[in-house]
Amino acid sequence: MIFSSKLNSIKRFRQRLAFRFKVFLVICLALFTGALMYLLLPKPNLANYQGYSVAIFDRNDQLLRISLARDDRYRLYTPIDDIAEHLQRATILYEDQNYYAHSGVDYPALVRAFWQTYVLQERRIGASTIVMQVARLRWNIPSQELSGKIEQIFRALQLARHYSKKELLEAYLNLAPYGGNIQGIGAASLIYFDKPASALSLAEAITLAVVPQNPNWRNPSTSKGIAAIAVAKEPLLERWLAQYPRTEAALRLANVPLFVRKAKNLPYSAPHFVQHLLSQQPQNFAMSSSQSTASGQKIKGTIDLKLQNRLEEVLQAYITQNQSRGFNNASALLLNSKTMHIEAMLGSADFDNASIQGQVNGTTAKRSPGSTLKPFVYALAIDAGLIHPMTMLKDLPKKYAGFAPENFGKGFVGPISAQDALIRSRNVPAVELQSQLLKRQALLSSQANPEKVLTFYDFLKAAGITQLRERDFYGLALALGGGEVTMLELTELYAMIANLGAHKRAVSTYWVSAEEVKSNASDKHNLVSPEAAFLVFDMLTKNPKPDAPTAFYNGPDRENKHQVAWKTGTSWAFRDAWAVAISGDYVLAVWIGNFTGEGNNAFIGRTAAGPLLFKLLDAVNRYQSTQFDPIRLQQLDLKWVDICKTTGDLYKSECPEKSKTLFIPGVSPIKTANIYRKLWVDNITGLRRCDQNSALAKQKIYAFWPTEFQSLFAQAGVHIEKPPRFMPNCGFDDIVAEGDKPQIISPQSLLNYVVESSLKSIVSIPLQANADAQASYLYWFANGQFIGNNDLSDTSNHTPLIWKAKTGDYEVQVSDDLGRSASVSVQVQAVK
Repeated sequence: MIFSSKLNSIKRFRQRLAFRFKVFLVICLALFTGALMYLLLPKPNLANYQGYSVAIFDRNDQLLRISLARDDRYRLYTPIDDIAEHLQRATILYEDQNYYAHSGVDYPALVRAFWQTYVLQERRIGASTIVMQVARLRWNIPSQELSGKIEQIFRALQLARHYSKKELLEAYLNLAPYGGNIQGIGAASLIYFDKPASALSLAEAITLAVVPQNPNWRNPSTSKGIAAIAVAKEPLLERWLAQYPRTEAALRLANVPLFVRKAKNLPYSAPHFVQHLLSQQPQNFAMSSSQSTASGQKIKGTIDLKLQNRLEEVLQAYITQNQSRGFNNASALLLNSKTMHIEAMLGSADFDNASIQGQVNGTTAKRSPGSTLKPFVYALAIDAGLIHPMTMLKDLPKKYAGFAPENFGKGFVGPISAQDALIRSRNVPAVELQSQLLKRQALLSSQANPEKVLTFYDFLKAAGITQLRERDFYGLALALGGGEVTMLELTELYAMIANLGAHKRAVSTYWVSAEEVKSNASDKHNLVSPEAAFLVFDMLTKNPKPDAPTAFYNGPDRENKHQVAWKTGTSWAFRDAWAVAISGDYVLAVWIGNFTGEGNNAFIGRTAAGPLLFKLLDAVNRYQSTQFDPIRLQQLDLKWVDICKTTGDLYKSECPEKSKTLFIPGVSPIKTANIYRKLWVDNITGLRRCDQNSALAKQKIYAFWPTEFQSLFAQAGVHIEKPPRFMPNCGFDDIVAEGDKPQIISPQSLLNYVVESSLKSIVSIPLQANADAQASYLYWFANGQFIGNNDLSDTSNHTPLIWKAKTGDYEVQVSDDLGRSASVSVQVQAVK
């Protein structure tokens, strides 16, 4: 019996010896293999091998949103220098007190763990260093198995060879799990404590340092996890106090309960702005492993969240107050014209409201802009020398190749200054200016050294308006909202006016790539002159306000308050109501409508969008005083000149009302007024005398309005006193000495008229001309052959004379009954 017991003891001893020898061989083999790996394996990637979250902040570093990485984890790469020093120390104290003493593997601790676990076969204990944990996390090694532990050691040696201890600590703090799907200290500090890792307090650092060792049990998002953390951090507090005794006072705060935010309570503020920012350049903000960069994961946006929230409140309150009018949705965009930063973006009235398609971003959606593009037609016309602010334009019924623009109120006002036509948003003058720009470009392009004149279509293309169709698709309706723009594009155009003609792109983030910097620099260019931009701005400041707040005022003393240059727009069928304003350094655009395109008779720019515009401007001004830096005229090539207010021409004493206007020397069309003329009227007959006999006549001033205006006045029931006829004894030379020759309206010069040969090669061409008030008849000729005449005394007859023209080349001439004439060349062609 005793002998048998001894044999069993010897057998067990030999088995243990064999097992230990095998383990020894495995260790030797492992060490040899580890040495080879240490020498031969390349440097592994510890940062960009996986996807990262994207954290977006406002300009004041308030978190707007943090997204999930591709694997549904929150992960933000944070450099070691951006991690609080006491978090680094607490992690080392808790996880690896000999971190800076070993070479990646703590061999004495490893031997103790091996002896206790595999030799004595007692409670399993770990001996993983921070470097070994980096290896486990980097390669997802199952370290609880012996083979996994060996691989972990090898990988730790590999890491230790290629990386410094500082770099490996950085890797650990970015790979360590911090509860739930939160990985890395950058995401943990931001989610739990709403601050960057550099700003963690000592109490917060102590709390987070103990989580990675058991992240499921010590999850800070759960009450059980908080309780487990309180138990786990006790030994860490003791070590900390022993290591850093001078921090005892601060350490007492470690036991104070902390407010920990749960991941489910993360904000999603300014959602339209966040989505817009991420969609701008995915290559800069990518979440894939091949594209992510440390600098690209934390994006500082340009909006001000507090201002954004305040404007959202104002907009939502306005929509609520006007629901009875059918107002359910609105968008707004606030742009700083000096920095071109988007400071607020309200894509809809309610992002979460599916009934209004709230997730659609109205600031980047293509919509008809109504009349909001008219200011740029006027700016181009000013640069082309067609108008100055007080140039008299004609608001008259007119057709353009089948297109007959009408005004919002359906009526026409006749003669109107360019300034009033713009702020009253008259359609015919804007279309006429657009037509004249086309004619001027065609005329100049035919010259040997053509001068560059931008048409309105060319202007929009040069400004980068996207998705424009071919030029001929729009015709002359482009200035009236025939095309589509986004609110963002519209604010960029108005910022161009504020920046004196310099067109620049809006910016949504403070982090910009080198390519973007180069692109933005090249994109900055003047589309209109500084003088034209200023004149348009000044014209728009005369636009009266709908119940404007007192902070915004356009009156005689407006230099002492904020000037607001603003314009409204209403699209066809009342689908879109717009209002855009320039105030101080800001450009603000507002839209009211339905994303479905459903119209509403209440969707009128001035009465629907205008009031909201000024409510939002007032909120901006209350939040932060808008800057007002008036432009000095000395900086611009502009001059003041006296003009006749009712005609827009240079002032003469005959004019009943004198005014002033700014003009561009050598560019703006300034001529002497010829509407108002001083006549000698016979005291007895009331007829016009040819001599200047004060004993027989008296001087009287008459307005010699052209025939087209006379006709309009008659339609409107406005009585215009006609100048008297000459006395019978006046000579012909005396009669024709004053006045203007006729101006042919139709046919247009150098225009080719085309007719199908099947129609016997005959085309009907209307004959229209504008004549001086002295004329009574107009006589029309084609190649010297009489066609017919117009009786100008009958102002009620608006029907033009129709000429049935055959194919051929013609010189069309018109003469009034006083012998003054004008002519144009036209061609009639037959096509099959």
